[in-house]
Amino acid sequence: MANDIWYSIKNNRLNQGYVEGFRIEDDGKLVLDETKRDHCVFLRPIDGVKDGAFWGRLSCNLLLPEEIVCYIYIIASDNTDVILGHDEDIDIAEFLCDKENPLHKKIGLLNQLGAKRFVNTSDMLLYDLEGRYLFIGIEMLGTGKASIGRIRVGAQGDNFMAAFPEVYRQRNSFFHRYMSIFSSIYNDISEQNDRLYEMLDLDKCSPELLEMYGTWFGINLKGGILPENILRSIVKEAYYLNRMKGTRQVIDRILQIMLGDDVLVYENRLNDGEIFGLTILVNRRLTEELRHQIMFVLDQFKPIRTRIRLFQMEKEAVMDGNSYLDVNATIPSEKHVVLDEEALYDGAITLL
Repeated sequence: MANDIWYSIKNNRLNQGYVEGFRIEDDGKLVLDETKRDHCVFLRPIDGVKDGAFWGRLSCNLLLPEEIVCYIYIIASDNTDVILGHDEDIDIAEFLCDKENPLHKKIGLLNQLGAKRFVNTSDMLLYDLEGRYLFIGIEMLGTGKASIGRIRVGAQGDNFMAAFPEVYRQRNSFFHRYMSIFSSIYNDISEQNDRLYEMLDLDKCSPELLEMYGTWFGINLKGGILPENILRSIVKEAYYLNRMKGTRQVIDRILQIMLGDDVLVYENRLNDGEIFGLTILVNRRLTEELRHQIMFVLDQFKPIRTRIRLFQMEKEAVMDGNSYLDVNATIPSEKHVVLDEEALYDGAITLL
């Protein structure tokens, strides 16, 4: 028996079909939009290449709260057109993907054609379906946070039936369905093994894995404190950062990763004569969150006893009510200046 063939339902196929009440993410996951009334998906048919094609299994990642019911309708046919009653031929795909047709009519067509309906399940056997074209419809009823992703259709569905004598290979028999349990487990493990490289790919792995990889280098990155892009950059350079730990170079590199080039670092300045002091001037607005992120990382790499002070350099100068201009004071850029009735300045003060 030939190796199983899998069809993955991703963005391209989703965009060609009809999607209502869901948000399509970059990885093809469908996330329910709670602001919409109807939540349904109708896909254009999957072509099994030849008439009378057999279908094996449909699997997906389904996340549902108790308040939501998910119906998945599946039907196979050698033709894409059907004749219902005395009406003209109906193209199934065009009818299902036409936004002018109401949802209840689309579901009614699938039921009239004898579609199999699965309720709240992420693994469906399709052994009793036969036909070149496979039509899939999804409907969710209820409100709440829900999603469905990694939708995959197997054209064969099992891996072990070829190892048994012909008399045991009757399709959709009890023995066939029983062996599909082990086949499903085998397929899931094989898929996980095929995706192991993604776990070690620092550009694709999850932030949770990045935090774990950081601990391998002795860097505490847990708690979701850092943005994902900065987290990835630090983990990628963790080996080199550790080699520079306790030096001026590591401070400069971390600041460049987190802030870019808008930073000036001075040693033993503006710190009341402290020999272990470090002054960092940042040419941008420093929010409390950003300040906390910077110190969280720098504290793990700075030299012992070093005291770091962050200063924010504003482009606009603001004087409070007690400020005054002394001799030779200059405002270098064009400003709108208003002096109150008691303001004083002599001829040596220049306003540009």
